[in-house]
Amino acid sequence: MKIKNLEESILFTISYFDVFEYPLTSFEIWRYLFNFNAELEEVILKMDELIRHGKIEMKNGFYFLPERSDLVEKRQDKYDISEKFWDRAVLAAKILSYLPFIKMISVVNSLAFFNCDKNSDIDFFIITEKNKIWTARALSSILLHILGLRRHGRKVAKRICLSFYISEEKMNLKYIANDSLGFFVAYWIGQCTPIVNVGKTYQTYRSQNSWIYQYLPNVGGNITNYYINFRKPLLADFTKKVLASILQSDFFERTARSIQIKKIEKSQEKRGSPNSVIFNDLMLKFHPVDLRIEYKKKLVEKLKKVLK
Repeated sequence: MKIKNLEESILFTISYFDVFEYPLTSFEIWRYLFNFNAELEEVILKMDELIRHGKIEMKNGFYFLPERSDLVEKRQDKYDISEKFWDRAVLAAKILSYLPFIKMISVVNSLAFFNCDKNSDIDFFIITEKNKIWTARALSSILLHILGLRRHGRKVAKRICLSFYISEEKMNLKYIANDSLGFFVAYWIGQCTPIVNVGKTYQTYRSQNSWIYQYLPNVGGNITNYYINFRKPLLADFTKKVLASILQSDFFERTARSIQIKKIEKSQEKRGSPNSVIFNDLMLKFHPVDLRIEYKKKLVEKLKKVLK
């Protein structure tokens, strides 16, 4: 969608987050303002005008589409749930800190903006060392599975979903955003919330994805106190070095790759080989259903109402 003015940008932004039942503060609307440059003061003045014209509403400092005031209480309820989920995410990240070849662990999707309900999982996005993506996935999946933290089968709520890995070789994700759904990727990167950050990998990742500013000119890094206060467990660095020396040989990466590809191909065959699943030496992305298609339909319907 081409944005013509500030009003359309604000309505698009509020409508986008309404798809996820998430009302926004004035600062959040400015921060995630879609495809338009404006100062925070300008955004606030325009929102006051939109309220007077009945195009949006405000309650307790949160802005939302008309007749959606119930979302304010929902956001608070989900925030309280999400705080508990964040404790689980930090625990899992500390456990994975003992493993080699992991450069960044970030929380994405619902938990990244404190929007979990009691049945939500916890989505991790992991960046690995070059030529170690398959080994890193195998080690992290096995360890969290043994400890009862990994999502699998019907065990979903408050479990860690390890469905997205990329190699540090190719951190620029523009190539999966070159379609009409690309703005979803921009929002996703903008909300990406790091916990573990080895050698400033997160900063490099954001730098290589500077193209998101075409969609979201005001979006900054999504840094939380969970990242600022994160401390690696005792002996994590030592354990990591020992395991890295043992598993450094290419033999382990080739073996991990061979075993996992056979399992993935069987799974793909059962699901009809969806294009949204990507598995290669640079990216492992296991999303058999591309939810963005349905999200966009909902967004378009909302925009038809507010922009008429």
